[in-house]
Amino acid sequence: SKEWYHARGIPFRRGYLLHGVPGAGKTSLIQSLAGALGLDVYVVSIGRKGLDDADLAQLISELPERCVAVMEDIDAAFAHTVSRESSSSNEDSSSVGNGVTLSGLLNAIDGIGAHEGRILFATTNRYEALDPALCRPGRMDRHVEFGYASAHQARELFRVFYQPAGGDSEGSVPSEKDKDTELEDLAAQFAEKVPEGRFSMASLQGYLMMYKTCPREAVEQVGRWVEEEERETKKGRVET
Repeated sequence: SKEWYHARGIPFRRGYLLHGVPGAGKTSLIQSLAGALGLDVYVVSIGRKGLDDADLAQLISELPERCVAVMEDIDAAFAHTVSRESSSSNEDSSSVGNGVTLSGLLNAIDGIGAHEGRILFATTNRYEALDPALCRPGRMDRHVEFGYASAHQARELFRVFYQPAGGDSEGSVPSEKDKDTELEDLAAQFAEKVPEGRFSMASLQGYLMMYKTCPREAVEQVGRWVEEEERETKKGRVET
């Protein structure tokens, strides 16, 4: 509670850094958590053209006391990549190309004028590019890594994707076979055919979208899809 934090002299706010591969579910998790907590989401675009330290501080100060603030792709905003191994003495010289400095960003997050009661999420696909000053506890209290889909995640995605929904005009699984046991079997087969740690959740969902009402066909064709995706990946590596 707010009182618990104040009694211990701890600012009543939390910061979470979500990092990992694209399409792994960072933004989706934020949206789900905000919905579960009944909080509005405010996206702070620190890469916006013309934004400077004063503008950023003003934006942060105008956020409601209870909300979820999101800074997506926070690494991409910096014109000059700031390595996690670089010296903290570079804080003032490292700046966003449009006028926001690293020190200005840090002050906006937890400076004297920073409001309490909000939850801050920052996302990045390049964790190693972030300055240690930005990542330290008190600013980003928890670092959560998102990787490629595991077998368990692939199975659960399939199961949730094809479970009958109240608004469906027709069941995702044919009515004569619309049983939990069959859906579980199909989900297990799907997970077995998808190499673990090779595809993002977004790419798997995109594949399933091609077979929205055909779970059996999705299982039958996923092996071919995996081969095609791997060929394209190898081709891209050769070209680069």
